[in-house]
Amino acid sequence: RAGLLAPATVIIQGLGIGMISTVGPVLIIVATILGCNALSGEYGIAMSAVGMLSTLGITLATDAYGPIADNAGGIAEMAELEERVRETTDALDALGNTTAATGKGFAIGSAVLTSLSLLAAFKDKAGIKTVDIGDPVVVAGMLFGAMLPFLFAALTMLSVQKAA
Repeated sequence: RAGLLAPATVIIQGLGIGMISTVGPVLIIVATILGCNALSGEYGIAMSAVGMLSTLGITLATDAYGPIADNAGGIAEMAELEERVRETTDALDALGNTTAATGKGFAIGSAVLTSLSLLAAFKDKAGIKTVDIGDPVVVAGMLFGAMLPFLFAALTMLSVQKAA
C-alpha cells in the first residue's frame, strides 16, 4: 500500500520495519542474559554462548546456500534456459537470503553472550571489582536501552508513513 503514494513512503516504511525488527532479537538476548544469570550466574551465560556457538557449522552452511543459489540463477540466465528454471532459481535465491539473515542473527547473539563472558572472565582474573559494565543485569539494561531509540524512531516513521 505504501508504494501507491510515492517512493518516499516505501523508503520510510522499509526503514521503519527494519528498525522495529531489532526489538525481537534484543528482547530474546536480554531474556537469555537475565535468565542464564539468574540460573547459573556468569557460568550460565558462558554456557549459553557455547550453546549458540555449537551451531556454527550449520549456520555457516546455511550462509553458503545463498551465493550458491544466486550463482545457479546466473548460470541459468547466461545459458538462456527456459523461464521455469529461472523462476525456480529465484525462489531458491530468496530462501538463501532468508537463511543468511537468520545466520547473522545467531552470529550477533553469540557474539554478545561471548563478549559478556570474556569481560566477566577478564574482570575475575584481573581482580577488578568496580567495573559495573561486566554485570549481566547492567549489560542487559544497556542492550534494552540501546534498542529503544530504534523502536521509537521506527514507530514514528511508520506513523508518518500511514498519515501520508
